Amino acid sequence: MNLFKTQLTILQLEEYKPLRFLRWILKHPFASKVLVKKSLVVTPKIKNIIIISVLLILFPPFLVTLIIAPFINLTIATIILKPYEIYNRYKTINDTHQKILSLKNLKVIGITGSFGKTSTKEILYQILKTKYKVLRTPESFNTVFGVAKVVDLELDDSYDYFICEMAAYKIGEIKELCYMVPPEYGILTGITTQHFERFGSLANTIKAKFELVDEIKDKEKIIFNTSDINITNELKIRKIKITENKILAKNIKFNKYGSSFNGITTSLFGFANIKNIILASNIALKLGMSEKEIMEAIKNLKPFDNRNVLIQSGKAAIVNNTYSSNIQSFVELIETAKTIKGKKALVTPGIVELGSLELEVHKDLGKKLNNIFDKVVLVGKNGRTNSLAKGLETKYEFINDNRKEYFDKIEELKKNYSWIFLENDVTENY
Repeated sequence: MNLFKTQLTILQLEEYKPLRFLRWILKHPFASKVLVKKSLVVTPKIKNIIIISVLLILFPPFLVTLIIAPFINLTIATIILKPYEIYNRYKTINDTHQKILSLKNLKVIGITGSFGKTSTKEILYQILKTKYKVLRTPESFNTVFGVAKVVDLELDDSYDYFICEMAAYKIGEIKELCYMVPPEYGILTGITTQHFERFGSLANTIKAKFELVDEIKDKEKIIFNTSDINITNELKIRKIKITENKILAKNIKFNKYGSSFNGITTSLFGFANIKNIILASNIALKLGMSEKEIMEAIKNLKPFDNRNVLIQSGKAAIVNNTYSSNIQSFVELIETAKTIKGKKALVTPGIVELGSLELEVHKDLGKKLNNIFDKVVLVGKNGRTNSLAKGLETKYEFINDNRKEYFDKIEELKKNYSWIFLENDVTENY
């Protein structure tokens, strides 16, 4: 039973992609228990897969595989479900599209990018709700069925704005979401080699993220992260002229309680969050809020789980950025740490899904960490952490990738370091 549940969990984490699922099985053929950041969610799809997997035992060989190799039943069940899912996806997209069109006074704001989508969405939501009635996709609900569920169950004509986070692992997925939930406004947070393993190239990533830009007719209603070279280069290639953002961040400072800029303070911490605040503020300005209203809202922003959240623990300040990681967020963490005084430690397992770029990227990041952190703790011993170590000159050590050792190490660091930065958290499907 444990083996079945474990493999079912991995199938969900791998987004029901048979090849990715089977690749994991080949690496961990007998793993009956794994540590995962996100536990199995019992969705209608999971229920259908379980039912089909069990029904397969009507054919004698599959009774054996269900017990000793459930991945076989699970893979076949996933394939059997595919035709129904294609139809259901088509119907869901069109039903949601019609509902959005029926809400005549509603304006949709689409947010996409390789990183910062959820944080920017949460910041924008907190700002806009001080003046308007706003609904946003919760947590990381950013795919067809997640977005459709929110629209179906919660959205009605009482709302002024719907903030929709849009994610993609391949070209065409954001275009599909834009048809389903047509955006009038948009934010492009940044583009990097996040999920390079899935996209195959940076050019494919850029093309996929710019589908949001393509679908919004009035480009003046889009806020771009103009500090991102991949975005600015693509804008030049496409000959898209944009006006400079009116709200900018100046005199940025950080402390154990948050950040300050432009003479205001916020509990949100780090350069990444400042960038996200600026993106959200500029779209709020376009939506009719005054700069004074926006600045007041920024003062009251609340942090969100595991995204550069400051935790005071004794004499140490812990910066929890364990939700995910990419090259840009890692570099922004380094830049933030560079401005802070005090003894600093970093705990990280590196960045996942970089494919062929993994070794080169991590070695370069290791070099960037030198002279910034007094100690670097590398979680797990693999290609990512070994490459980080090659670039490091500062003091570092390896620990095993398990929760007990991880938290024990943090407790140990708290005794000797003023700042402890936690960058990324790896689930066992990697």
